[in-house]
Amino acid sequence: MKKVKAEEAIGKVLAHDITEIIPGKKKDVAFKRGTVITHKDIERLLNLGKRYVFVFDKKIKGVHEDDASIRIAEAIMDSNMEYLPPREGKVSIKSRVNGLFYVNDKELYKINRVKDVLLSTVPNRFPVKKGDIVAATRIIPLYIGERELRMVERIGKHSVIKIKPFRSCKAGIVVTGNEVYSGRVKDGSAIVEEKIKDYGLSVIGKTIAPDEIGSIKGAIISLFKKGADIVITTAGLSVDPDDVTKEGIEATGAEVLFYGTPVFPGAMFLVARFQGNYILGAPACVYYNKYTVLDIILPRILAGETMHKHDMVKASYGGLCLNCEICHYPRCFFGKSS
Repeated sequence: MKKVKAEEAIGKVLAHDITEIIPGKKKDVAFKRGTVITHKDIERLLNLGKRYVFVFDKKIKGVHEDDASIRIAEAIMDSNMEYLPPREGKVSIKSRVNGLFYVNDKELYKINRVKDVLLSTVPNRFPVKKGDIVAATRIIPLYIGERELRMVERIGKHSVIKIKPFRSCKAGIVVTGNEVYSGRVKDGSAIVEEKIKDYGLSVIGKTIAPDEIGSIKGAIISLFKKGADIVITTAGLSVDPDDVTKEGIEATGAEVLFYGTPVFPGAMFLVARFQGNYILGAPACVYYNKYTVLDIILPRILAGETMHKHDMVKASYGGLCLNCEICHYPRCFFGKSS
């Protein structure tokens, strides 16, 4: 590769992409690697600020940035991802499924310690939909040595990034509250129903139960008998004397894994296991907060995670929603624990 003045590049083959940036409007490739420079190209090159360009002079040692970025992508991604064609030396990796994205930060850091290699990802446990970009990679110079790429490929064998697809599950909903059961207050659980459908669950039944332990217990067991994989209860989890949803869940014989989470909104959230399935006790905040702890726990269960108390301890990191005027979840820190 040889550096020459733009005017001396006529008839020579360009060795790198040249980018055109129009502030506030676009950033795009003006000249692609491999272009044979002509006399009419010189004026545009100078307008782009390119007094000098790199052209092929003789056989190049190393791997070109486009090919290198593809190799890095292929080394790290799993079968639930695919990469986009190189653009200005960068390769973006996107999801092929709806699921939960995981990144092994230790292996990610190892790759970025390899000379001239760059790899960036979205946060760990990021919920993704088919087509979402989850990572991007490139090298710093135009060419990189085979040794460095092989180092990356060795690290890539340790599951640097992966996506676990959401399972197809059936859900049942138990709405608790004397005021809703009696008709004094309109049932607002359609909000919850739409939310869980958005995560890919099908709702096989919904029961409105009064604040009675036996009624709540019966409603939960009935939904499981109908084929529910998950039952979600709404409200009735505060310290008010009428709130007995927790007691109703316990009466089924379910094991309460945790009650109370260091996540706001959703502090009174409950998770229990019933005969291998989950009961999620969602506090009343799910009716008026767009995103809550339910949006942290439900995707993890759908991705096949087994819930433990320590999961909620870790959820305290990134567990505070700032209730932004314009919500950008999940493209924010809420729920992005390690």
